[in-house]
Amino acid sequence: MDSFVRDLYSLPIGAEFSGYFFVENVEIRKHRTGEPFLRLILSDRTGTFTALWWKPPKDADLTQFQKGDVVYVSGHVEYFQGSLQPKLKEIRKAEPGEYSSDKFVSVSRYSIDEQFTELLELIESVKNPYLKKLLELFFYDDDFVELFLKTPAGKTIHHACIGGLLEHTLSVCEICETVARRFKSIDRDLLIAAAILHDIGKVHEYRVGTSIEITTEGMLLGHLYMSCEMVAEKIAQVEGFPRELKVKLLHCILSHHGKYEHGSPKMPKTLEAVALAYADALDSRVKGFEEFIERELGAGKGWTRRHFAFEVPIYFDGEFNYGE
Repeated sequence: MDSFVRDLYSLPIGAEFSGYFFVENVEIRKHRTGEPFLRLILSDRTGTFTALWWKPPKDADLTQFQKGDVVYVSGHVEYFQGSLQPKLKEIRKAEPGEYSSDKFVSVSRYSIDEQFTELLELIESVKNPYLKKLLELFFYDDDFVELFLKTPAGKTIHHACIGGLLEHTLSVCEICETVARRFKSIDRDLLIAAAILHDIGKVHEYRVGTSIEITTEGMLLGHLYMSCEMVAEKIAQVEGFPRELKVKLLHCILSHHGKYEHGSPKMPKTLEAVALAYADALDSRVKGFEEFIERELGAGKGWTRRHFAFEVPIYFDGEFNYGE
Protein backbone atom coordinates (compact mmCIF):
# COMPACT_ATOMS: atom_id res chain seq x y z
CA MET A 1 0.00 0.00 0.00
CA ASP A 2 1.37 3.42 -0.99
CA SER A 3 0.28 5.75 1.81
CA PHE A 4 -0.08 9.51 1.41
CA VAL A 5 1.10 11.87 4.14
CA ARG A 6 -2.50 12.93 4.78
CA ASP A 7 -3.39 9.28 5.50
CA LEU A 8 -0.82 9.06 8.29
CA TYR A 9 -2.51 11.71 10.42
CA SER A 10 -5.67 9.61 10.62
CA LEU A 11 -3.88 6.42 11.70
CA PRO A 12 -3.71 5.42 15.38
CA ILE A 13 -0.38 5.35 17.22
CA GLY A 14 1.43 2.12 16.41
CA ALA A 15 -0.32 1.57 13.06
CA GLU A 16 1.96 0.41 10.26
CA PHE A 17 2.33 2.21 6.94
CA SER A 18 4.50 2.16 3.83
CA GLY A 19 4.94 4.25 0.73
CA TYR A 20 7.07 6.43 -1.52
CA PHE A 21 8.05 9.90 -0.32
CA PHE A 22 10.23 12.80 -1.44
CA VAL A 23 13.19 13.69 0.79
CA GLU A 24 12.96 17.38 1.73
CA ASN A 25 15.82 17.16 4.23
CA VAL A 26 18.00 14.50 5.85
CA GLU A 27 20.35 14.58 8.84
CA ILE A 28 22.62 11.95 10.37
CA ARG A 29 22.41 12.26 14.14
CA LYS A 30 23.77 10.24 17.05
CA HIS A 31 22.21 8.59 20.07
CA ARG A 32 23.77 9.23 23.47
CA THR A 33 25.55 5.92 22.96
CA GLY A 34 27.20 7.28 19.82
CA GLU A 35 25.23 5.09 17.46
CA PRO A 36 23.96 6.97 14.36
CA PHE A 37 20.34 7.39 13.28
CA LEU A 38 18.55 9.29 10.49
CA ARG A 39 16.15 12.19 10.86
CA LEU A 40 14.28 12.89 7.61
CA ILE A 41 11.66 15.35 6.45
CA LEU A 42 9.51 13.51 3.90
CA SER A 43 6.70 14.80 1.71
CA ASP A 44 4.24 14.18 -1.09
CA ARG A 45 1.62 16.44 -2.63
CA THR A 46 -0.63 16.12 0.46
CA GLY A 47 1.84 17.29 3.09
CA THR A 48 5.10 16.88 5.01
CA PHE A 49 6.22 14.96 8.09
CA THR A 50 9.37 14.20 10.08
CA ALA A 51 10.46 10.57 10.40
CA LEU A 52 13.23 8.79 12.30
CA TRP A 53 15.20 5.73 11.23
CA TRP A 54 15.98 5.04 14.83
CA LYS A 55 17.89 1.75 14.58
CA PRO A 56 19.54 1.31 11.17
CA PRO A 57 21.64 -1.83 10.62
CA LYS A 58 25.24 -1.36 11.74
CA ASP A 59 26.49 -1.73 8.14
CA ALA A 60 23.94 0.69 6.64
CA ASP A 61 25.37 3.55 4.54
CA LEU A 62 23.42 6.52 5.88
CA THR A 63 25.19 8.95 3.55
CA GLN A 64 23.43 7.48 0.50
CA PHE A 65 20.20 9.33 1.28
CA GLN A 66 20.18 12.89 -0.03
CA LYS A 67 17.78 15.80 -0.31
CA GLY A 68 15.84 15.40 -3.55
CA ASP A 69 15.73 11.59 -3.47
CA VAL A 70 12.53 9.60 -3.62
CA VAL A 71 12.59 6.82 -1.03
CA TYR A 72 10.43 3.85 -0.14
CA VAL A 73 9.83 3.59 3.60
CA SER A 74 7.86 1.43 5.98
CA GLY A 75 7.32 1.91 9.67
CA HIS A 76 4.75 2.70 12.32
CA VAL A 77 3.04 5.89 13.45
CA GLU A 78 4.38 7.73 16.48
CA TYR A 79 3.96 11.28 17.80
CA PHE A 80 6.47 13.52 19.55
CA GLN A 81 5.27 16.60 21.44
CA GLY A 82 2.02 16.49 19.49
CA SER A 83 3.65 16.26 16.05
CA LEU A 84 3.61 13.24 13.75
CA GLN A 85 7.04 11.55 13.90
CA PRO A 86 6.90 7.95 12.64
CA LYS A 87 9.62 5.42 13.37
CA LEU A 88 10.92 3.70 10.25
CA LYS A 89 11.89 0.04 10.05
CA GLU A 90 12.93 0.18 6.39
CA ILE A 91 14.16 2.84 3.99
CA ARG A 92 15.70 2.51 0.55
CA LYS A 93 16.16 4.67 -2.51
CA ALA A 94 13.42 4.19 -5.08
CA GLU A 95 14.06 3.66 -8.76
CA PRO A 96 12.27 6.08 -11.16
CA GLY A 97 10.00 3.40 -12.60
CA GLU A 98 8.69 2.34 -9.18
CA TYR A 99 6.51 5.35 -8.42
CA SER A 100 4.21 7.77 -10.16
CA SER A 101 5.39 11.38 -10.24
CA ASP A 102 1.81 12.61 -9.77
CA LYS A 103 2.05 11.49 -6.14
CA PHE A 104 4.43 14.39 -5.55
CA VAL A 105 3.20 17.19 -7.81
CA SER A 106 -0.53 17.50 -8.45
CA VAL A 107 -2.21 18.86 -11.57
CA SER A 108 -4.77 21.68 -11.63
CA ARG A 109 -8.21 20.19 -11.02
CA TYR A 110 -9.58 22.39 -13.82
CA SER A 111 -9.18 21.44 -17.49
CA ILE A 112 -5.96 22.92 -18.89
CA ASP A 113 -7.42 23.11 -22.39
CA GLU A 114 -10.62 24.84 -21.27
CA GLN A 115 -8.70 27.34 -19.15
CA PHE A 116 -6.35 28.16 -22.01
CA THR A 117 -9.32 28.71 -24.32
CA GLU A 118 -10.70 31.18 -21.76
CA LEU A 119 -7.35 32.96 -21.70
CA LEU A 120 -7.30 33.28 -25.49
CA GLU A 121 -10.83 34.70 -25.37
CA LEU A 122 -9.65 37.31 -22.87
CA ILE A 123 -6.79 38.26 -25.18
CA GLU A 124 -9.27 38.57 -28.05
CA SER A 125 -11.36 40.97 -25.93
CA VAL A 126 -8.48 43.46 -25.56
CA LYS A 127 -9.15 46.41 -27.85
CA ASN A 128 -5.89 48.32 -27.46
CA PRO A 129 -3.93 47.19 -30.57
CA TYR A 130 -0.50 47.46 -28.94
CA LEU A 131 -1.45 45.43 -25.87
CA LYS A 132 -3.29 42.87 -27.97
CA LYS A 133 -0.27 42.39 -30.25
CA LEU A 134 1.99 42.05 -27.21
CA LEU A 135 -0.21 39.34 -25.70
CA GLU A 136 -0.37 37.50 -29.02
CA LEU A 137 3.43 37.45 -29.25
CA PHE A 138 3.46 35.41 -26.03
CA PHE A 139 0.36 33.26 -26.29
CA TYR A 140 0.53 32.43 -30.00
CA ASP A 141 4.07 31.15 -29.45
CA ASP A 142 3.84 27.35 -29.07
CA ASP A 143 7.14 27.00 -27.20
CA PHE A 144 6.16 29.62 -24.61
CA VAL A 145 2.64 28.21 -24.24
CA GLU A 146 4.01 24.71 -23.61
CA LEU A 147 6.07 26.09 -20.72
CA PHE A 148 3.28 28.32 -19.40
CA LEU A 149 0.65 25.57 -19.26
CA LYS A 150 2.74 23.25 -17.09
CA THR A 151 4.21 25.86 -14.75
CA PRO A 152 3.03 26.12 -11.13
CA ALA A 153 2.30 29.51 -9.60
CA GLY A 154 4.05 28.63 -6.35
CA LYS A 155 6.27 26.07 -4.66
CA THR A 156 4.17 25.52 -1.54
CA ILE A 157 1.81 28.36 -0.60
CA HIS A 158 -0.66 28.64 -3.49
CA HIS A 159 -1.38 27.03 -6.88
CA ALA A 160 1.51 24.62 -6.28
CA CYS A 161 0.54 22.31 -9.12
CA ILE A 162 1.08 21.72 -12.82
CA GLY A 163 -1.17 24.26 -14.54
CA GLY A 164 -1.20 26.41 -11.42
CA LEU A 165 0.12 29.50 -13.21
CA LEU A 166 -2.67 29.32 -15.78
CA GLU A 167 -5.28 28.82 -13.04
CA HIS A 168 -3.92 31.72 -10.97
CA THR A 169 -3.66 34.00 -14.01
CA LEU A 170 -7.27 33.40 -15.02
CA SER A 171 -8.51 33.92 -11.47
CA VAL A 172 -6.65 37.23 -11.14
CA CYS A 173 -8.09 38.30 -14.50
CA GLU A 174 -11.64 37.52 -13.33
CA ILE A 175 -11.15 39.61 -10.20
CA CYS A 176 -9.68 42.46 -12.26
CA GLU A 177 -12.65 42.37 -14.65
CA THR A 178 -15.00 42.86 -11.71
CA VAL A 179 -12.90 45.74 -10.37
CA ALA A 180 -12.73 47.42 -13.79
CA ARG A 181 -16.53 47.24 -14.17
CA ARG A 182 -16.95 48.91 -10.77
CA PHE A 183 -14.26 51.59 -11.14
CA LYS A 184 -14.79 53.20 -14.52
CA SER A 185 -11.61 55.28 -14.39
CA ILE A 186 -9.48 52.15 -14.69
CA ASP A 187 -7.98 51.36 -18.10
CA ARG A 188 -9.53 47.91 -18.46
CA ASP A 189 -7.26 46.77 -21.31
CA LEU A 190 -4.12 47.77 -19.42
CA LEU A 191 -5.32 46.03 -16.26
CA ILE A 192 -6.23 42.80 -18.06
CA ALA A 193 -2.94 42.77 -19.99
CA ALA A 194 -1.05 43.30 -16.72
CA ALA A 195 -3.05 40.53 -15.05
CA ILE A 196 -2.23 38.10 -17.87
CA LEU A 197 1.47 38.99 -17.90
CA HIS A 198 2.19 39.70 -14.22
CA ASP A 199 3.69 36.28 -13.39
CA ILE A 200 5.02 35.02 -16.72
CA GLY A 201 8.58 35.04 -15.36
CA LYS A 202 7.57 32.00 -13.33
CA VAL A 203 8.05 29.86 -16.46
CA HIS A 204 11.79 30.33 -15.77
CA GLU A 205 11.55 30.54 -11.97
CA TYR A 206 10.21 27.03 -11.36
CA ARG A 207 11.26 23.59 -12.52
CA VAL A 208 8.94 20.60 -12.05
CA GLY A 209 10.10 17.02 -11.52
CA THR A 210 9.20 14.93 -8.50
CA SER A 211 8.91 18.26 -6.70
CA ILE A 212 8.61 21.95 -7.55
CA GLU A 213 12.06 23.51 -7.38
CA ILE A 214 13.22 27.10 -7.74
CA THR A 215 15.81 27.50 -10.49
CA THR A 216 19.11 29.31 -10.02
CA GLU A 217 17.76 32.09 -12.26
CA GLY A 218 14.66 32.29 -10.08
CA MET A 219 16.71 32.46 -6.88
CA LEU A 220 19.02 35.18 -8.22
CA LEU A 221 16.53 37.34 -10.13
CA GLY A 222 12.96 36.48 -9.11
CA HIS A 223 9.87 36.41 -11.29
CA LEU A 224 9.00 40.12 -11.00
CA TYR A 225 12.23 41.14 -12.69
CA MET A 226 12.11 38.25 -15.17
CA SER A 227 8.51 39.05 -16.11
CA CYS A 228 9.44 42.68 -16.80
CA GLU A 229 12.46 41.64 -18.84
CA MET A 230 10.38 39.22 -20.94
CA VAL A 231 7.65 41.83 -21.51
CA ALA A 232 10.16 44.56 -22.42
CA GLU A 233 11.80 42.24 -24.98
CA LYS A 234 8.44 41.55 -26.65
CA ILE A 235 7.41 45.22 -26.55
CA ALA A 236 10.53 45.98 -28.59
CA GLN A 237 9.03 43.80 -31.34
CA VAL A 238 5.77 45.78 -31.48
CA GLU A 239 6.20 48.72 -33.84
CA GLY A 240 5.14 52.04 -32.36
CA PHE A 241 4.36 50.69 -28.88
CA PRO A 242 3.79 53.88 -26.81
CA ARG A 243 6.52 54.60 -24.27
CA GLU A 244 4.02 55.74 -21.62
CA LEU A 245 1.98 52.54 -22.02
CA LYS A 246 5.14 50.45 -21.62
CA VAL A 247 6.04 52.27 -18.40
CA LYS A 248 2.55 51.81 -16.97
CA LEU A 249 2.47 48.11 -17.82
CA LEU A 250 5.92 47.42 -16.39
CA HIS A 251 5.00 49.37 -13.25
CA CYS A 252 1.98 47.11 -12.73
CA ILE A 253 4.21 44.04 -12.95
CA LEU A 254 6.98 45.44 -10.74
CA SER A 255 4.56 46.52 -8.01
CA HIS A 256 2.11 43.61 -8.00
CA HIS A 257 3.32 42.19 -4.67
CA GLY A 258 2.01 45.38 -3.16
CA LYS A 259 4.64 46.12 -0.51
CA TYR A 260 8.42 46.34 -0.29
CA GLU A 261 8.46 43.66 2.41
CA HIS A 262 6.56 41.32 0.08
CA GLY A 263 9.23 41.64 -2.60
CA SER A 264 7.94 44.52 -4.72
CA PRO A 265 10.70 46.95 -5.75
CA LYS A 266 7.95 49.55 -6.23
CA MET A 267 4.70 50.30 -4.42
CA PRO A 268 1.57 50.50 -6.63
CA LYS A 269 1.14 54.09 -7.84
CA THR A 270 -1.61 53.82 -10.47
CA LEU A 271 -5.21 52.62 -10.42
CA GLU A 272 -4.34 49.60 -12.52
CA ALA A 273 -1.32 48.71 -10.37
CA VAL A 274 -3.21 48.85 -7.08
CA ALA A 275 -6.11 46.84 -8.53
CA LEU A 276 -3.71 44.16 -9.78
CA ALA A 277 -1.84 43.99 -6.46
CA TYR A 278 -5.02 43.42 -4.46
CA ALA A 279 -6.41 40.95 -7.02
CA ASP A 280 -3.19 38.96 -6.88
CA ALA A 281 -3.14 39.01 -3.07
CA LEU A 282 -6.80 37.99 -2.82
CA ASP A 283 -6.46 35.03 -5.17
CA SER A 284 -3.19 33.78 -3.71
CA ARG A 285 -4.39 34.08 -0.10
CA VAL A 286 -7.79 32.40 -0.60
CA LYS A 287 -6.26 29.63 -2.75
CA GLY A 288 -3.51 29.20 -0.16
CA PHE A 289 -6.14 28.72 2.56
CA GLU A 290 -8.11 26.30 0.38
CA GLU A 291 -5.10 24.15 -0.53
CA PHE A 292 -3.94 24.00 3.11
CA ILE A 293 -7.41 23.00 4.32
CA GLU A 294 -7.61 20.22 1.75
CA ARG A 295 -4.09 19.02 2.54
CA GLU A 296 -4.69 19.01 6.30
CA LEU A 297 -8.30 17.92 6.60
CA GLY A 298 -8.98 16.01 3.37
CA ALA A 299 -12.75 15.54 3.35
CA GLY A 300 -12.96 16.37 7.05
CA LYS A 301 -13.88 19.50 8.94
CA GLY A 302 -12.50 21.50 11.85
CA TRP A 303 -9.18 23.18 12.52
CA THR A 304 -5.93 22.76 10.62
CA ARG A 305 -2.52 23.15 12.16
CA ARG A 306 -0.97 26.63 12.13
CA HIS A 307 -0.07 27.64 8.59
CA PHE A 308 3.66 28.40 8.45
CA ALA A 309 3.24 31.42 6.12
CA PHE A 310 -0.14 32.83 7.15
CA GLU A 311 0.71 32.27 10.84
CA VAL A 312 -2.76 31.08 11.89
CA PRO A 313 -4.63 27.79 12.10
CA ILE A 314 -7.57 27.71 9.67
CA TYR A 315 -11.15 26.65 10.41
CA PHE A 316 -13.38 24.98 7.82
CA ASP A 317 -16.78 23.35 8.24
CA GLY A 318 -18.14 23.53 4.68
CA GLU A 319 -18.00 21.40 1.56
CA PHE A 320 -15.45 21.83 -1.21
CA ASN A 321 -17.16 22.81 -4.42
CA TYR A 322 -14.95 23.24 -7.44
CA GLY A 323 -17.83 23.74 -9.91
CA GLU A 324 -17.22 25.04 -13.39
